[in-house]
Parts: sequence; structure tokens; C-alpha cells
Amino acid sequence: MAAPPQVKWYQKELFIGLLIDIIEPKKESVKVDVTETSIHFEAESSTGKHEFDITLHKKVDPEKYHIKVKDRRIKIVISKAEGCQEEWSRLTPDKHRWLKFDVDSVDLTDEETIAARKLEDAKRRLEAEHGPLPKDTKIQQMSNMLNGDDLSRDLELAEKEMYDMLRNSYLTIYNSVVWLGYFYVFFVSLLRVLLEGPGAVKTNYAAMSWLLRSCQQTVFLEIIHAATGLTKTSTLATVLQVSGRAIVLFTVVDAEPALQTSLTCYLLVVAWSAVEVFRYPYYIVQIYEFYFPRLMWLRYNVWIPLYPIGILCELYLVYQSIGLVAESGRLTVTMPNRLNVAFDFSAFLKLYLAATSIGGLKLMSYMGSQRTKGLKKLAKLKQMEDIYHKEKDLINIRKKKESKKHA
Repeated sequence: MAAPPQVKWYQKELFIGLLIDIIEPKKESVKVDVTETSIHFEAESSTGKHEFDITLHKKVDPEKYHIKVKDRRIKIVISKAEGCQEEWSRLTPDKHRWLKFDVDSVDLTDEETIAARKLEDAKRRLEAEHGPLPKDTKIQQMSNMLNGDDLSRDLELAEKEMYDMLRNSYLTIYNSVVWLGYFYVFFVSLLRVLLEGPGAVKTNYAAMSWLLRSCQQTVFLEIIHAATGLTKTSTLATVLQVSGRAIVLFTVVDAEPALQTSLTCYLLVVAWSAVEVFRYPYYIVQIYEFYFPRLMWLRYNVWIPLYPIGILCELYLVYQSIGLVAESGRLTVTMPNRLNVAFDFSAFLKLYLAATSIGGLKLMSYMGSQRTKGLKKLAKLKQMEDIYHKEKDLINIRKKKESKKHA
């Protein structure tokens, strides 16, 4: 089939019109077939052959139409069928990128028409970019209940609702508690430096370590959440993320007092807690499918400076601890012993250093892809919000018209 031309459509009370953009059309090649529910068009021009077929939203009178061929445009006017002479919400139920409504034909004094067109255009843009609009799941559930004659379906739905309520309540409490802990660490760490000066950097870990340890111990629950399906995250990814931070916190920083007074340790604490300050509120609003565009934007952008700072600080502290561990022999098992097993913790830290260097790059790449998906979702939600406001405007305009009629 030949490529379709760009087409605009408009309507009046008794007819619809098509404005077909074709440069220098050959008049003798123009062919139009109109039925009650469809239009077929063919034409040739200096640029080649043009053709399209459309199914109409409502019926027209196939005997009443006329064609006007101009140098750069072909105009087709078709009478609406009897009973279909009210305003059409769209020309065709199908989606065509080359077919648009002719905004110039709108009566600018008719608020309802303008609002309806804006709403329709917004829906088409959303569906063109992100696919069909999501159905209302609650309405679908009620429909299933009404159409079903099995009592077990009602019981299953009630059980699911109870599970969702308990799950959401638990996750809300968990995320809120962890967020409060990290928020306190982040806020107080910054406040101490502002009030006490640079000297607070050296004593910050000693002041915050108890809460930082408590938060990290609580976060081990996230492995259980992922493994049991309570959250939709990868169990392996959660294990690696939680255990990686735990190794640095409990076996490196917390175990070596010489590292705790450094600027690197202070920056690590601030970077870790700052990331969580934005991550956990995002998790909470996701549980209830709330829409906070600024929070979503922060969630997918704040990590860009904080993750590299955190990873570099981890690597540097692990590197510094290798010499200290080799000297003290901490967590190192030498032979001979009863189990006849040897373990060199400093060698383990060297392997961990190499693995974290590679894993950090992969983590950054993964977060970059998640950011792309997240910002795409944010754009979709913004478009849906725009549709909601346009629907609201249209309803208000119709209410005003109704009130004027009854006045």
C-alpha cells in the first residue's frame, strides 16, 4: 500500500471534512470511495502515489459528498448520516499518526469544544508514546464479581485485600523507621559540622555509629522481603547490596578506630545516609501508588553525585584497612588449628577491593538504566495528570452550561 499523506479533519453540525495535503495532485488520479462507515482514498502527484483507508467513528451518507482539488490540498466534505449529526468525539476509533484534528476549524467561542479537543489530543499523545491507557482495576474487579457465580472468587478477593492491607502497613512502618534513622544520621552529621566546625568531622562517627549500626542491622530484613516476594526486587541484588555495605561498616570502619576520625569516613556516612533519605520515602509512596513528581525526580537524580562519592570512600577505607589488618592479624586464621583451615582477612579485603571496583561500575550502569525507565514513567504520569485536569475542565464547562439552561 502507498504511503498515506498528512490529513486533517474537522466537522460542522451536518458534515465532516478532510483536508489532504498533497503537492500538485493529478486531478484525474483522485479516487474516493465512501461507505456508511469507511473512506478509501487514492491519488497520484509529482512525489508518487498516496493512499489511505479509515474506519469512521459514526455513520455518514455515502451519496452526499463532494471533492475539491487544489494545487497543494484536496478537500473532501461528507454529510453526516441521520441520527449521527451530533458532535463526534473522534473521526475514527483507530490511531493514525498521519491523521490529526484541524484546530483552526474550531469555534473559539465554544469552550466545551476546545476543552474536548484538548482532552482528546492529550489522550492520543499518551497512547502514542506509552500504549493504551490503563484500565481501572477496581472497576474490573467489581465486574468480575458481578459476572461470576462462584463464592470462592469473592473469598479470594477478600483474602487478597487483607494481605495487601497487612503487607502495605508493615512495609510502611518498616520504611518509615529506617528512614527516620538515616534522616537523623544525615541531618545531625551536617548540623554538627555547621555548629561545631571542622573538628566535628573527627568525632562524627563515634556519635552516629550506634544508630548507623542499628539501621544497617535492620536493613538485613530486606533480604527476607525480596526472598518471600514481599517486595518486587531481586534477591541476589539485595543480598549483594546489603552484605557489601555491612562488610565495610562492621569489619572495616567499625573495627578500625584509626579510620573513624578521617574526612573519608565522614563523607561516607553522609553519602550513605543522604541516599536513603530520598530512597525510603519513594518506597512508601510506591506502596500506595501515590504521585509525587518531585520526589520521583529526586529519587532518580540524587544518586548521580552520591553513589560515586560513597563508592570511592568505601574503596579508600578498605584500601587503608588492608595494612592495618595485616599488621594486627584481625579476623585472620592461621595454621595449624583443629579444623586445619587458614583464612587471611587482608587477602579477602584485597579481593573485595577488586570486586567492588568492578561492581561499582556495574551498579552505576544499572542505576543509569533505572533512571531512564523512571524518568520515562514520570513523563507518562505527568501526561496522565494533564489528562485528568483537562477532563476536570471539561466537566466544569458542561456543568456551567447545564446550570445556564435551567436558570
